[in-house]
Amino acid sequence: MFLIDGYNLLHSVTRGKSGEDARKGLISLVHSWCERGGYRARIVFDPTGGMKRTEVRGAIEIRNVPQGGTADEEILAALESSDDRTQYTVVSNDAALVKAAGKKGFPVVPCEAFAAMISKRAEGPEKADAASPGEVDYWMKEFGLEDDA
Repeated sequence: MFLIDGYNLLHSVTRGKSGEDARKGLISLVHSWCERGGYRARIVFDPTGGMKRTEVRGAIEIRNVPQGGTADEEILAALESSDDRTQYTVVSNDAALVKAAGKKGFPVVPCEAFAAMISKRAEGPEKADAASPGEVDYWMKEFGLEDDA
């Protein structure tokens, strides 16, 4: 599951645009990418008034942290509660999150790289359904999960 620092990614994707429309656009982009590729994601946003705390849309979960907390704290808590380094891939540019994920052995994808991944259009059914062996090898290496054999 991709564990996404919502506003951190939003600022990378929208280049300065903010507000509800930008937020909805990001959620839609992540949702489409997850559905197309068979991925799961949890997007965690810092406190925002008037939003549902948790919403599930197919392959994605949207979390709006309650007042008094932060997205960073919730993401760190999720990492701390798991000993399975394959459970999450963290998407953030936040130095503390990147460092904490790295210490526990979780893969991290910088926001710009993730934005590029989710922004690509599917090239056809075979491309959307499965990654080629070369793509798998690339991402395994990128996430530090390659075999040492």
